[in-house]
Amino acid sequence: MTSFIELTSLPTLTFLTAIISGVVGMAGGITLLSFMTFLLPLQSIIPIHGIVQLASNASRCFFLRRDIDKTITLYFFLGAPLGTFIAYVLIKEMPNKDAFFLLVVALIFYTLFKPKKLPALNMPKKGFFFLGALTGFMAPLIGATGPLLAPFFLREDLSKESIVATKASVQMFTHLLKIPLFIALAFPYHEYKLVLLFMVIAAILGTKVGVLLLGKVSKDIFIKIYKIALLFAACRLIYKIFLEAM
Repeated sequence: MTSFIELTSLPTLTFLTAIISGVVGMAGGITLLSFMTFLLPLQSIIPIHGIVQLASNASRCFFLRRDIDKTITLYFFLGAPLGTFIAYVLIKEMPNKDAFFLLVVALIFYTLFKPKKLPALNMPKKGFFFLGALTGFMAPLIGATGPLLAPFFLREDLSKESIVATKASVQMFTHLLKIPLFIALAFPYHEYKLVLLFMVIAAILGTKVGVLLLGKVSKDIFIKIYKIALLFAACRLIYKIFLEAM
């Protein structure tokens, strides 16, 4: 039974974090996930978060549909189902997922603080097949995949709108793949239908506001905000790994 506090606070948090994601293309999902840990049972957080982020990313794709890089999206879409299938086979055998969070943190810090002599994570677009497989595998395990994907989208050949739109399209697909996985694992989505409805509506409205703000931000400012959001995500993951367990 969903409480009044959950019915009011979760959609409000969803709206505000969707604005963040609409402007930056990330950080909103992991922020929402963090707050959900205070309001919902732990076993329900990732399945519910996946539905809400599906709505958030799908609406971002719609509002910025002309800016999606179709080549990146195609290769990612081909790889993601493979990773999700492997996750479904192995998920019950993984009691500790901290190693996956550490991988994400390492990618972020490499992107933000690497010496100039080292190469950027600017792989060929065909490489998004393998990133899709990795993300499809990790999405059901860590919930918010934005910090994992974000370092690979800091590319000179993408505009700020293309970064947000293309990243939203691939995240949408990974969240979509999670739904049948959690249904197969017997998660009771019907018990949360009302709060899910309110959160989905809030995600769409917040995304619309965020996309409107995105159009008013310059590329240089966008990159700075994007990097700050990446650093925030890394710090949040470090806290989750090393301090929440204490």
